[in-house]
Amino acid sequence: MHHIESLRISFPAGATGGSVAVYPPGSNFGPRTMRDFEFVWIIQGDVTWQCDGVDHAAPAGSILLARPGMRDGFRWDPLHETRHGFYHFTIDLAGAELPAMEEWPLVRRLPENDIIRQLFCHVDWLMRSRPDHWLVLAEHAMRHALLAFITGAMAVTGDVGPPLHPLIEQVVAHVQRRWAKGRLEQISLDELAEAAGVSRAHLARIFRAHLGATPVESMRILRLDRAAALLVRTNLAINVIAEQTGFENAFHFSRVFRQQYGHSPRAMRLRIAAGENMPTIPLVRVRHLSARMWQKPPG
Repeated sequence: MHHIESLRISFPAGATGGSVAVYPPGSNFGPRTMRDFEFVWIIQGDVTWQCDGVDHAAPAGSILLARPGMRDGFRWDPLHETRHGFYHFTIDLAGAELPAMEEWPLVRRLPENDIIRQLFCHVDWLMRSRPDHWLVLAEHAMRHALLAFITGAMAVTGDVGPPLHPLIEQVVAHVQRRWAKGRLEQISLDELAEAAGVSRAHLARIFRAHLGATPVESMRILRLDRAAALLVRTNLAINVIAEQTGFENAFHFSRVFRQQYGHSPRAMRLRIAAGENMPTIPLVRVRHLSARMWQKPPG
């Protein structure tokens, strides 16, 4: 394979990194017609990907590559919660000597330690933190991920992702256990502080210092993050999404969602269907908390 340096990757305008979506058992998404390329990383659950009329098994640890013009849809795990990450991008193949796109794999199973997940996490960090030359670095990282996927050269060793403050990690572990059955119930500050083994005031100081939000605010943002993903990645009714994400009713959910994202849930779903970008969490450091919460299965 020669001249791969001429391969160019671009992200949608306003991209802020990949997103992680979580679905209740038995959910479906699609069908849809792809406008660009999309990597889909199955983190948890056994998924069936319906691509151009053909079913592909995609268990946890799989990476899928959807391409422009494909007609696809997903049947999420019928018995258990499903988690997946996704990244949209475009490719300029001019001058790149690669196998014909028809020869590229559709699905790959990742080895236990692989470069692709590390590259995805690196792209997330670059887009959240935006150091000098972040966009060029992110495009190079995604190009590396694409080439690793095409060639199968994916193996590596080591862990990924910087840890959060130890008290926040304790809260994450507790919340994951509480939310493991699928419904994101409201959790009080008293309960979070007890899980961390500290006072309410001390836990609030730690969260503000490291995440820029209180513990309760952070949990609400995470629930809205899940709700936004369900709105644009499933066909679930809005009242069902409200119930799944721990809101009292659809009216309360719509009011809080509008405060967070500037649009009602129904309007957001229509805007995404019309081609707008996926909404992102306003607080950068809470986006990192979201990645830790959804990409790491409950212990």
